[in-house]
Formats: sequence, C-alpha cells, structure tokens
Amino acid sequence: MTISATFKLVVEVLGGLALFIFGIGRLSESLQRLTSNTLKKIINFLAKRSWAAVLMGLTITSIIQSSSATTVMTVGFVNAGLVTLRQAIGIIMGANIGTTVTAQIVSFKVESIAYPIIIIGTLMYFFGRKKRIKNTGMAILGLGLIFLGMIVMKNSLEPLKNSETFKYFLLYFSKNPFAGILVGVIITAILQSSSATIGLLIALASQGLIPLASAVPILMGDNIGTCATALIASIGTTITAKRTALAHLMFNIFGTIVFLILIYGFKIMPFIESITGSSVPHQIANIHTTFNIVTTIILFPFIGWYEKFIIKIFPGQDVVVNKNALYLDIRLIKTPVIALGQVEKEVIRVSKLAHEMFQLSHERLHENDANIEKKLLDREAAIDSITEDTVRYLTKTSQAYLTNALSIKLTNLLHIAYDLERAADHAESILYLIDVKEENRMLFTKPASLELEKTYERVELLFDTLINGMENADNKKLEECEKIEAEVDAIVKETRTNHLIRLRKNECMPLSGVTFTDIILHLERIGDLLYGISRNFKNEV
Repeated sequence: MTISATFKLVVEVLGGLALFIFGIGRLSESLQRLTSNTLKKIINFLAKRSWAAVLMGLTITSIIQSSSATTVMTVGFVNAGLVTLRQAIGIIMGANIGTTVTAQIVSFKVESIAYPIIIIGTLMYFFGRKKRIKNTGMAILGLGLIFLGMIVMKNSLEPLKNSETFKYFLLYFSKNPFAGILVGVIITAILQSSSATIGLLIALASQGLIPLASAVPILMGDNIGTCATALIASIGTTITAKRTALAHLMFNIFGTIVFLILIYGFKIMPFIESITGSSVPHQIANIHTTFNIVTTIILFPFIGWYEKFIIKIFPGQDVVVNKNALYLDIRLIKTPVIALGQVEKEVIRVSKLAHEMFQLSHERLHENDANIEKKLLDREAAIDSITEDTVRYLTKTSQAYLTNALSIKLTNLLHIAYDLERAADHAESILYLIDVKEENRMLFTKPASLELEKTYERVELLFDTLINGMENADNKKLEECEKIEAEVDAIVKETRTNHLIRLRKNECMPLSGVTFTDIILHLERIGDLLYGISRNFKNEV
C-alpha cells in the first residue's frame, strides 16, 4: 500500500471509530436522561439482595448501553452511602453482562437500517417539543451513528485484505495472547469504551481480517481496560467506593485468568468456535457475552467471600454516613403506634447528624481542612435523604387508621423532621460563609470572635440538652431547652448591639461585619428550630 492509501485508511478507520464512540455517548447520555430518576430509585430501593443487584446491573446497562456509566454511577452511590460494597459487586457483575448487548447488535449486518434510523432520530430531535421526545430522538440518532461508524470502519478496512504484513501482525496475537491482552487493555483504556474496542474487532472480522484466535486475547484485555473509567471515578472517594472500582477490576482479571487457562491450557478454542456461531463477528460477540456470564456464575455463589477478599487487599475504615433510613420498615405501617416509634428513632438519629454538622462548622471556623468540609456535606446529604424517606413513610402511615393522639404525634414528627433538615441547612450555610471569609481574607475582631464562641457554646448546650431529652423521653430536659434558647436570643441581641458600636468606631471592616452577622443569624435560627423541635417532641412523648 502507498503512503497516501495508508493515510486514507487510517483516517477513515479513526473517523468510523469516532462516529461509533460518539454514537455510544449520545445513546448512553440520552437514555440516562430518560431513565435517571428511575435508575436511582431502582438501585437505591431494589438492590437489597445480591441476585437482585446483579439483575439491576444487567437491566440498567442493557438500557443505557454503558457499563462504565453504570459502574461510575454505582461508585457514586457507594461513595454517598446509599449502596453497600456487596450490593455494588452484584450490580457490577450484572453491568458486565449488560454491556455485551452492543456487541450482539453490531455483529449483525446493519447497512440497510443505519440511515433510516439516523433520519428518524434526527427528525424526532429537531421537531420534538417535549424533552422526552428530544431525548428519545437523540438516543435513536446515537444508535444510528453506532451503525454508521461500523459501516465506515468495515468499508475502510477492506484494502487490508491484500496486506500480508497486517495478516502476520494479527496472527502474532493468536501465538502470543499476552500481547493481545495488553493491546486490548491499552486501546480500551484510551477509548474509555469496551464497546468501541469490540466494534473495531467485529469490523475487522467482517472483512475477514482477524481470526477468532487473534481476537479473543484482545477481547479479554478489553474487559480489563474498561475498568479504567471506574478507577478514575473512584479518585478522591471513600474507601468503600475505591473498593468498588477495585472489585470491578479484579472481576475482569479473574475472568481473564479463567479463560486463559481454559483456552490455552485445555486448548478448547476449536470447541468454542463450534458453539459460538458460524461467522467470526458473531463468535466475537458471543464469546464476549460468555466471558462475563461465566465469570459471574463462578463468582456469584462466593460473593460474600469475594467482598471479604476485596476488603482484605484494600484495608481501611470509612467515615461515610449511611444515607438510608435505618428504622423505617414498611411492614410496620399496619401498626401505626409501632411505626411512629420507629420514626422517633430515626429523627433522634438525624438530630445527632445535625449536631455533628453544627460541631463541624465550629471546627471549620478554626481549621482550614477540606476533610472537615467533606464530612459536613456528607452528613447534610444524609439528612436530606433520610428526611425524604421519613416524610414518605409518615405520609403512608397517615393513610392508616389513626387515633387522635397518634394523628397529633404523626404531625409533630413531620414538623420535627422538617425542622432538623432546616437546622442542618443553616449549619451548611455557616460553612459557606466561612469559605467566603477565608477567600476574601476577612478577619473578625477579638471581641467579635469571643461573642461568636459564646453563641456557639450556648447552641451546643441546646443541642446536647435536646438530644438527651429526646433519647430518654425526659420532659424536664426538653423544657430546659426553652430557657437555653432564651439565653441564645439574649446573647445574639447583645452581640448585634456590640457589633453596631464597633462599626461606628470603624473597629471592623463592613464586609467582614456582614459575614459575621450572617453567621450569628444562622446560629440564632438553629436555636429557634431546636426549641421548636423540643416543644413538638415533648408534646408527642
């Protein structure tokens, strides 16, 4: 081949591959937009058993056609404390199987349907008025671009049929499988898409350019390379989230070792060729599916041991807070008195999280530590999630038969849940004000700092007294909250007066003064909310 012909071939192959990857991106992104809320609910509420987690991973990835997206999403949920490591491992197993759907689709001849699909998707996207129709159109257009990318790659690779050099190059992989695995890992890690690598293999096979023996090692490397996305996504996350990414990598390494032993140790390649289809493109797609199904079948019965193995090779302890409600059992709603008792436990748990947020905001005032901020925001996300679960649970409980006393108790608990969330929001606002203070290099005067400490001290006492009263159903402690809240108000009033005097004397900068008074305001609001919670809890115990 001449240099110009070689250049043309390379450009066309890369162009087809670019279309293929772009199509996968559009398809995956659009389907995620169409189903994102549903997917989150499915992962959060249904993946409670290992077999259900596998099924969820398979279903989600089959829908959005991106195991990387599912795995990254799972890493995110683990990082947020919504999914355990065992559930995440199950989801990843299912995702690995689900991603093989793309390979199965493109292994068929798609020349006759690519352009009609592109036309339909384009019309829906440009003329659809609703977001759902536009996203559906973009998903269809993405599928069409995947097919078009396959056509371009197939056609551009045809001249290589007559290249003896290229044939010997590919033959080398069948004789040296480790080189093929390495190539598969590198290509997939660069392209960030296992489907793109499989698509390229199928395009080569469609032109008769690659035998199955050469394609299989690259295919195995492709499964390892696809873990790069999850590994990157796990940077800066919790230890459990990092373990999730590691579990994904070890799953594919284990599968590769098993298949290497079977294919090259027991020499079962002729048997595989006989049972995986009549054409090499179908054989590649079927082996890709078989690889993930067999690996899942082998590892699934030992998922508990597998989890322990991952923890052992990646030790450490997480500080992440479980963001699911722990005490709310849907089966107890039929017995409202017990159900509301469980809600009490949940709001006490949330009150402790809000207290931790308050303490972290105080700690952050004195220390410029990103970990403090991370812990605070982690607890704020937990409170939001638990409050949502609690409100939903109370709404369902309200539909049962309630006595007048239980109805009042339910209403009070609903107010408590909302007030705790608002108190947490104020603690978060204080955090952002401290960030503003540091970014603008503001300084508080010594008297202002002492007044701030005094306010924090009183609100801290109010938190302690409230939680003590709630945990022990101690009305005396709950009544004491009123006195402490009055003290907070008095301190805040005195602080504002002193602050105005300092401003008149030019003892503090106006901008620093605004930030200072805003922090004081949030502390006052927290005090008001805690007093309201004490009254509502006293009335319902």
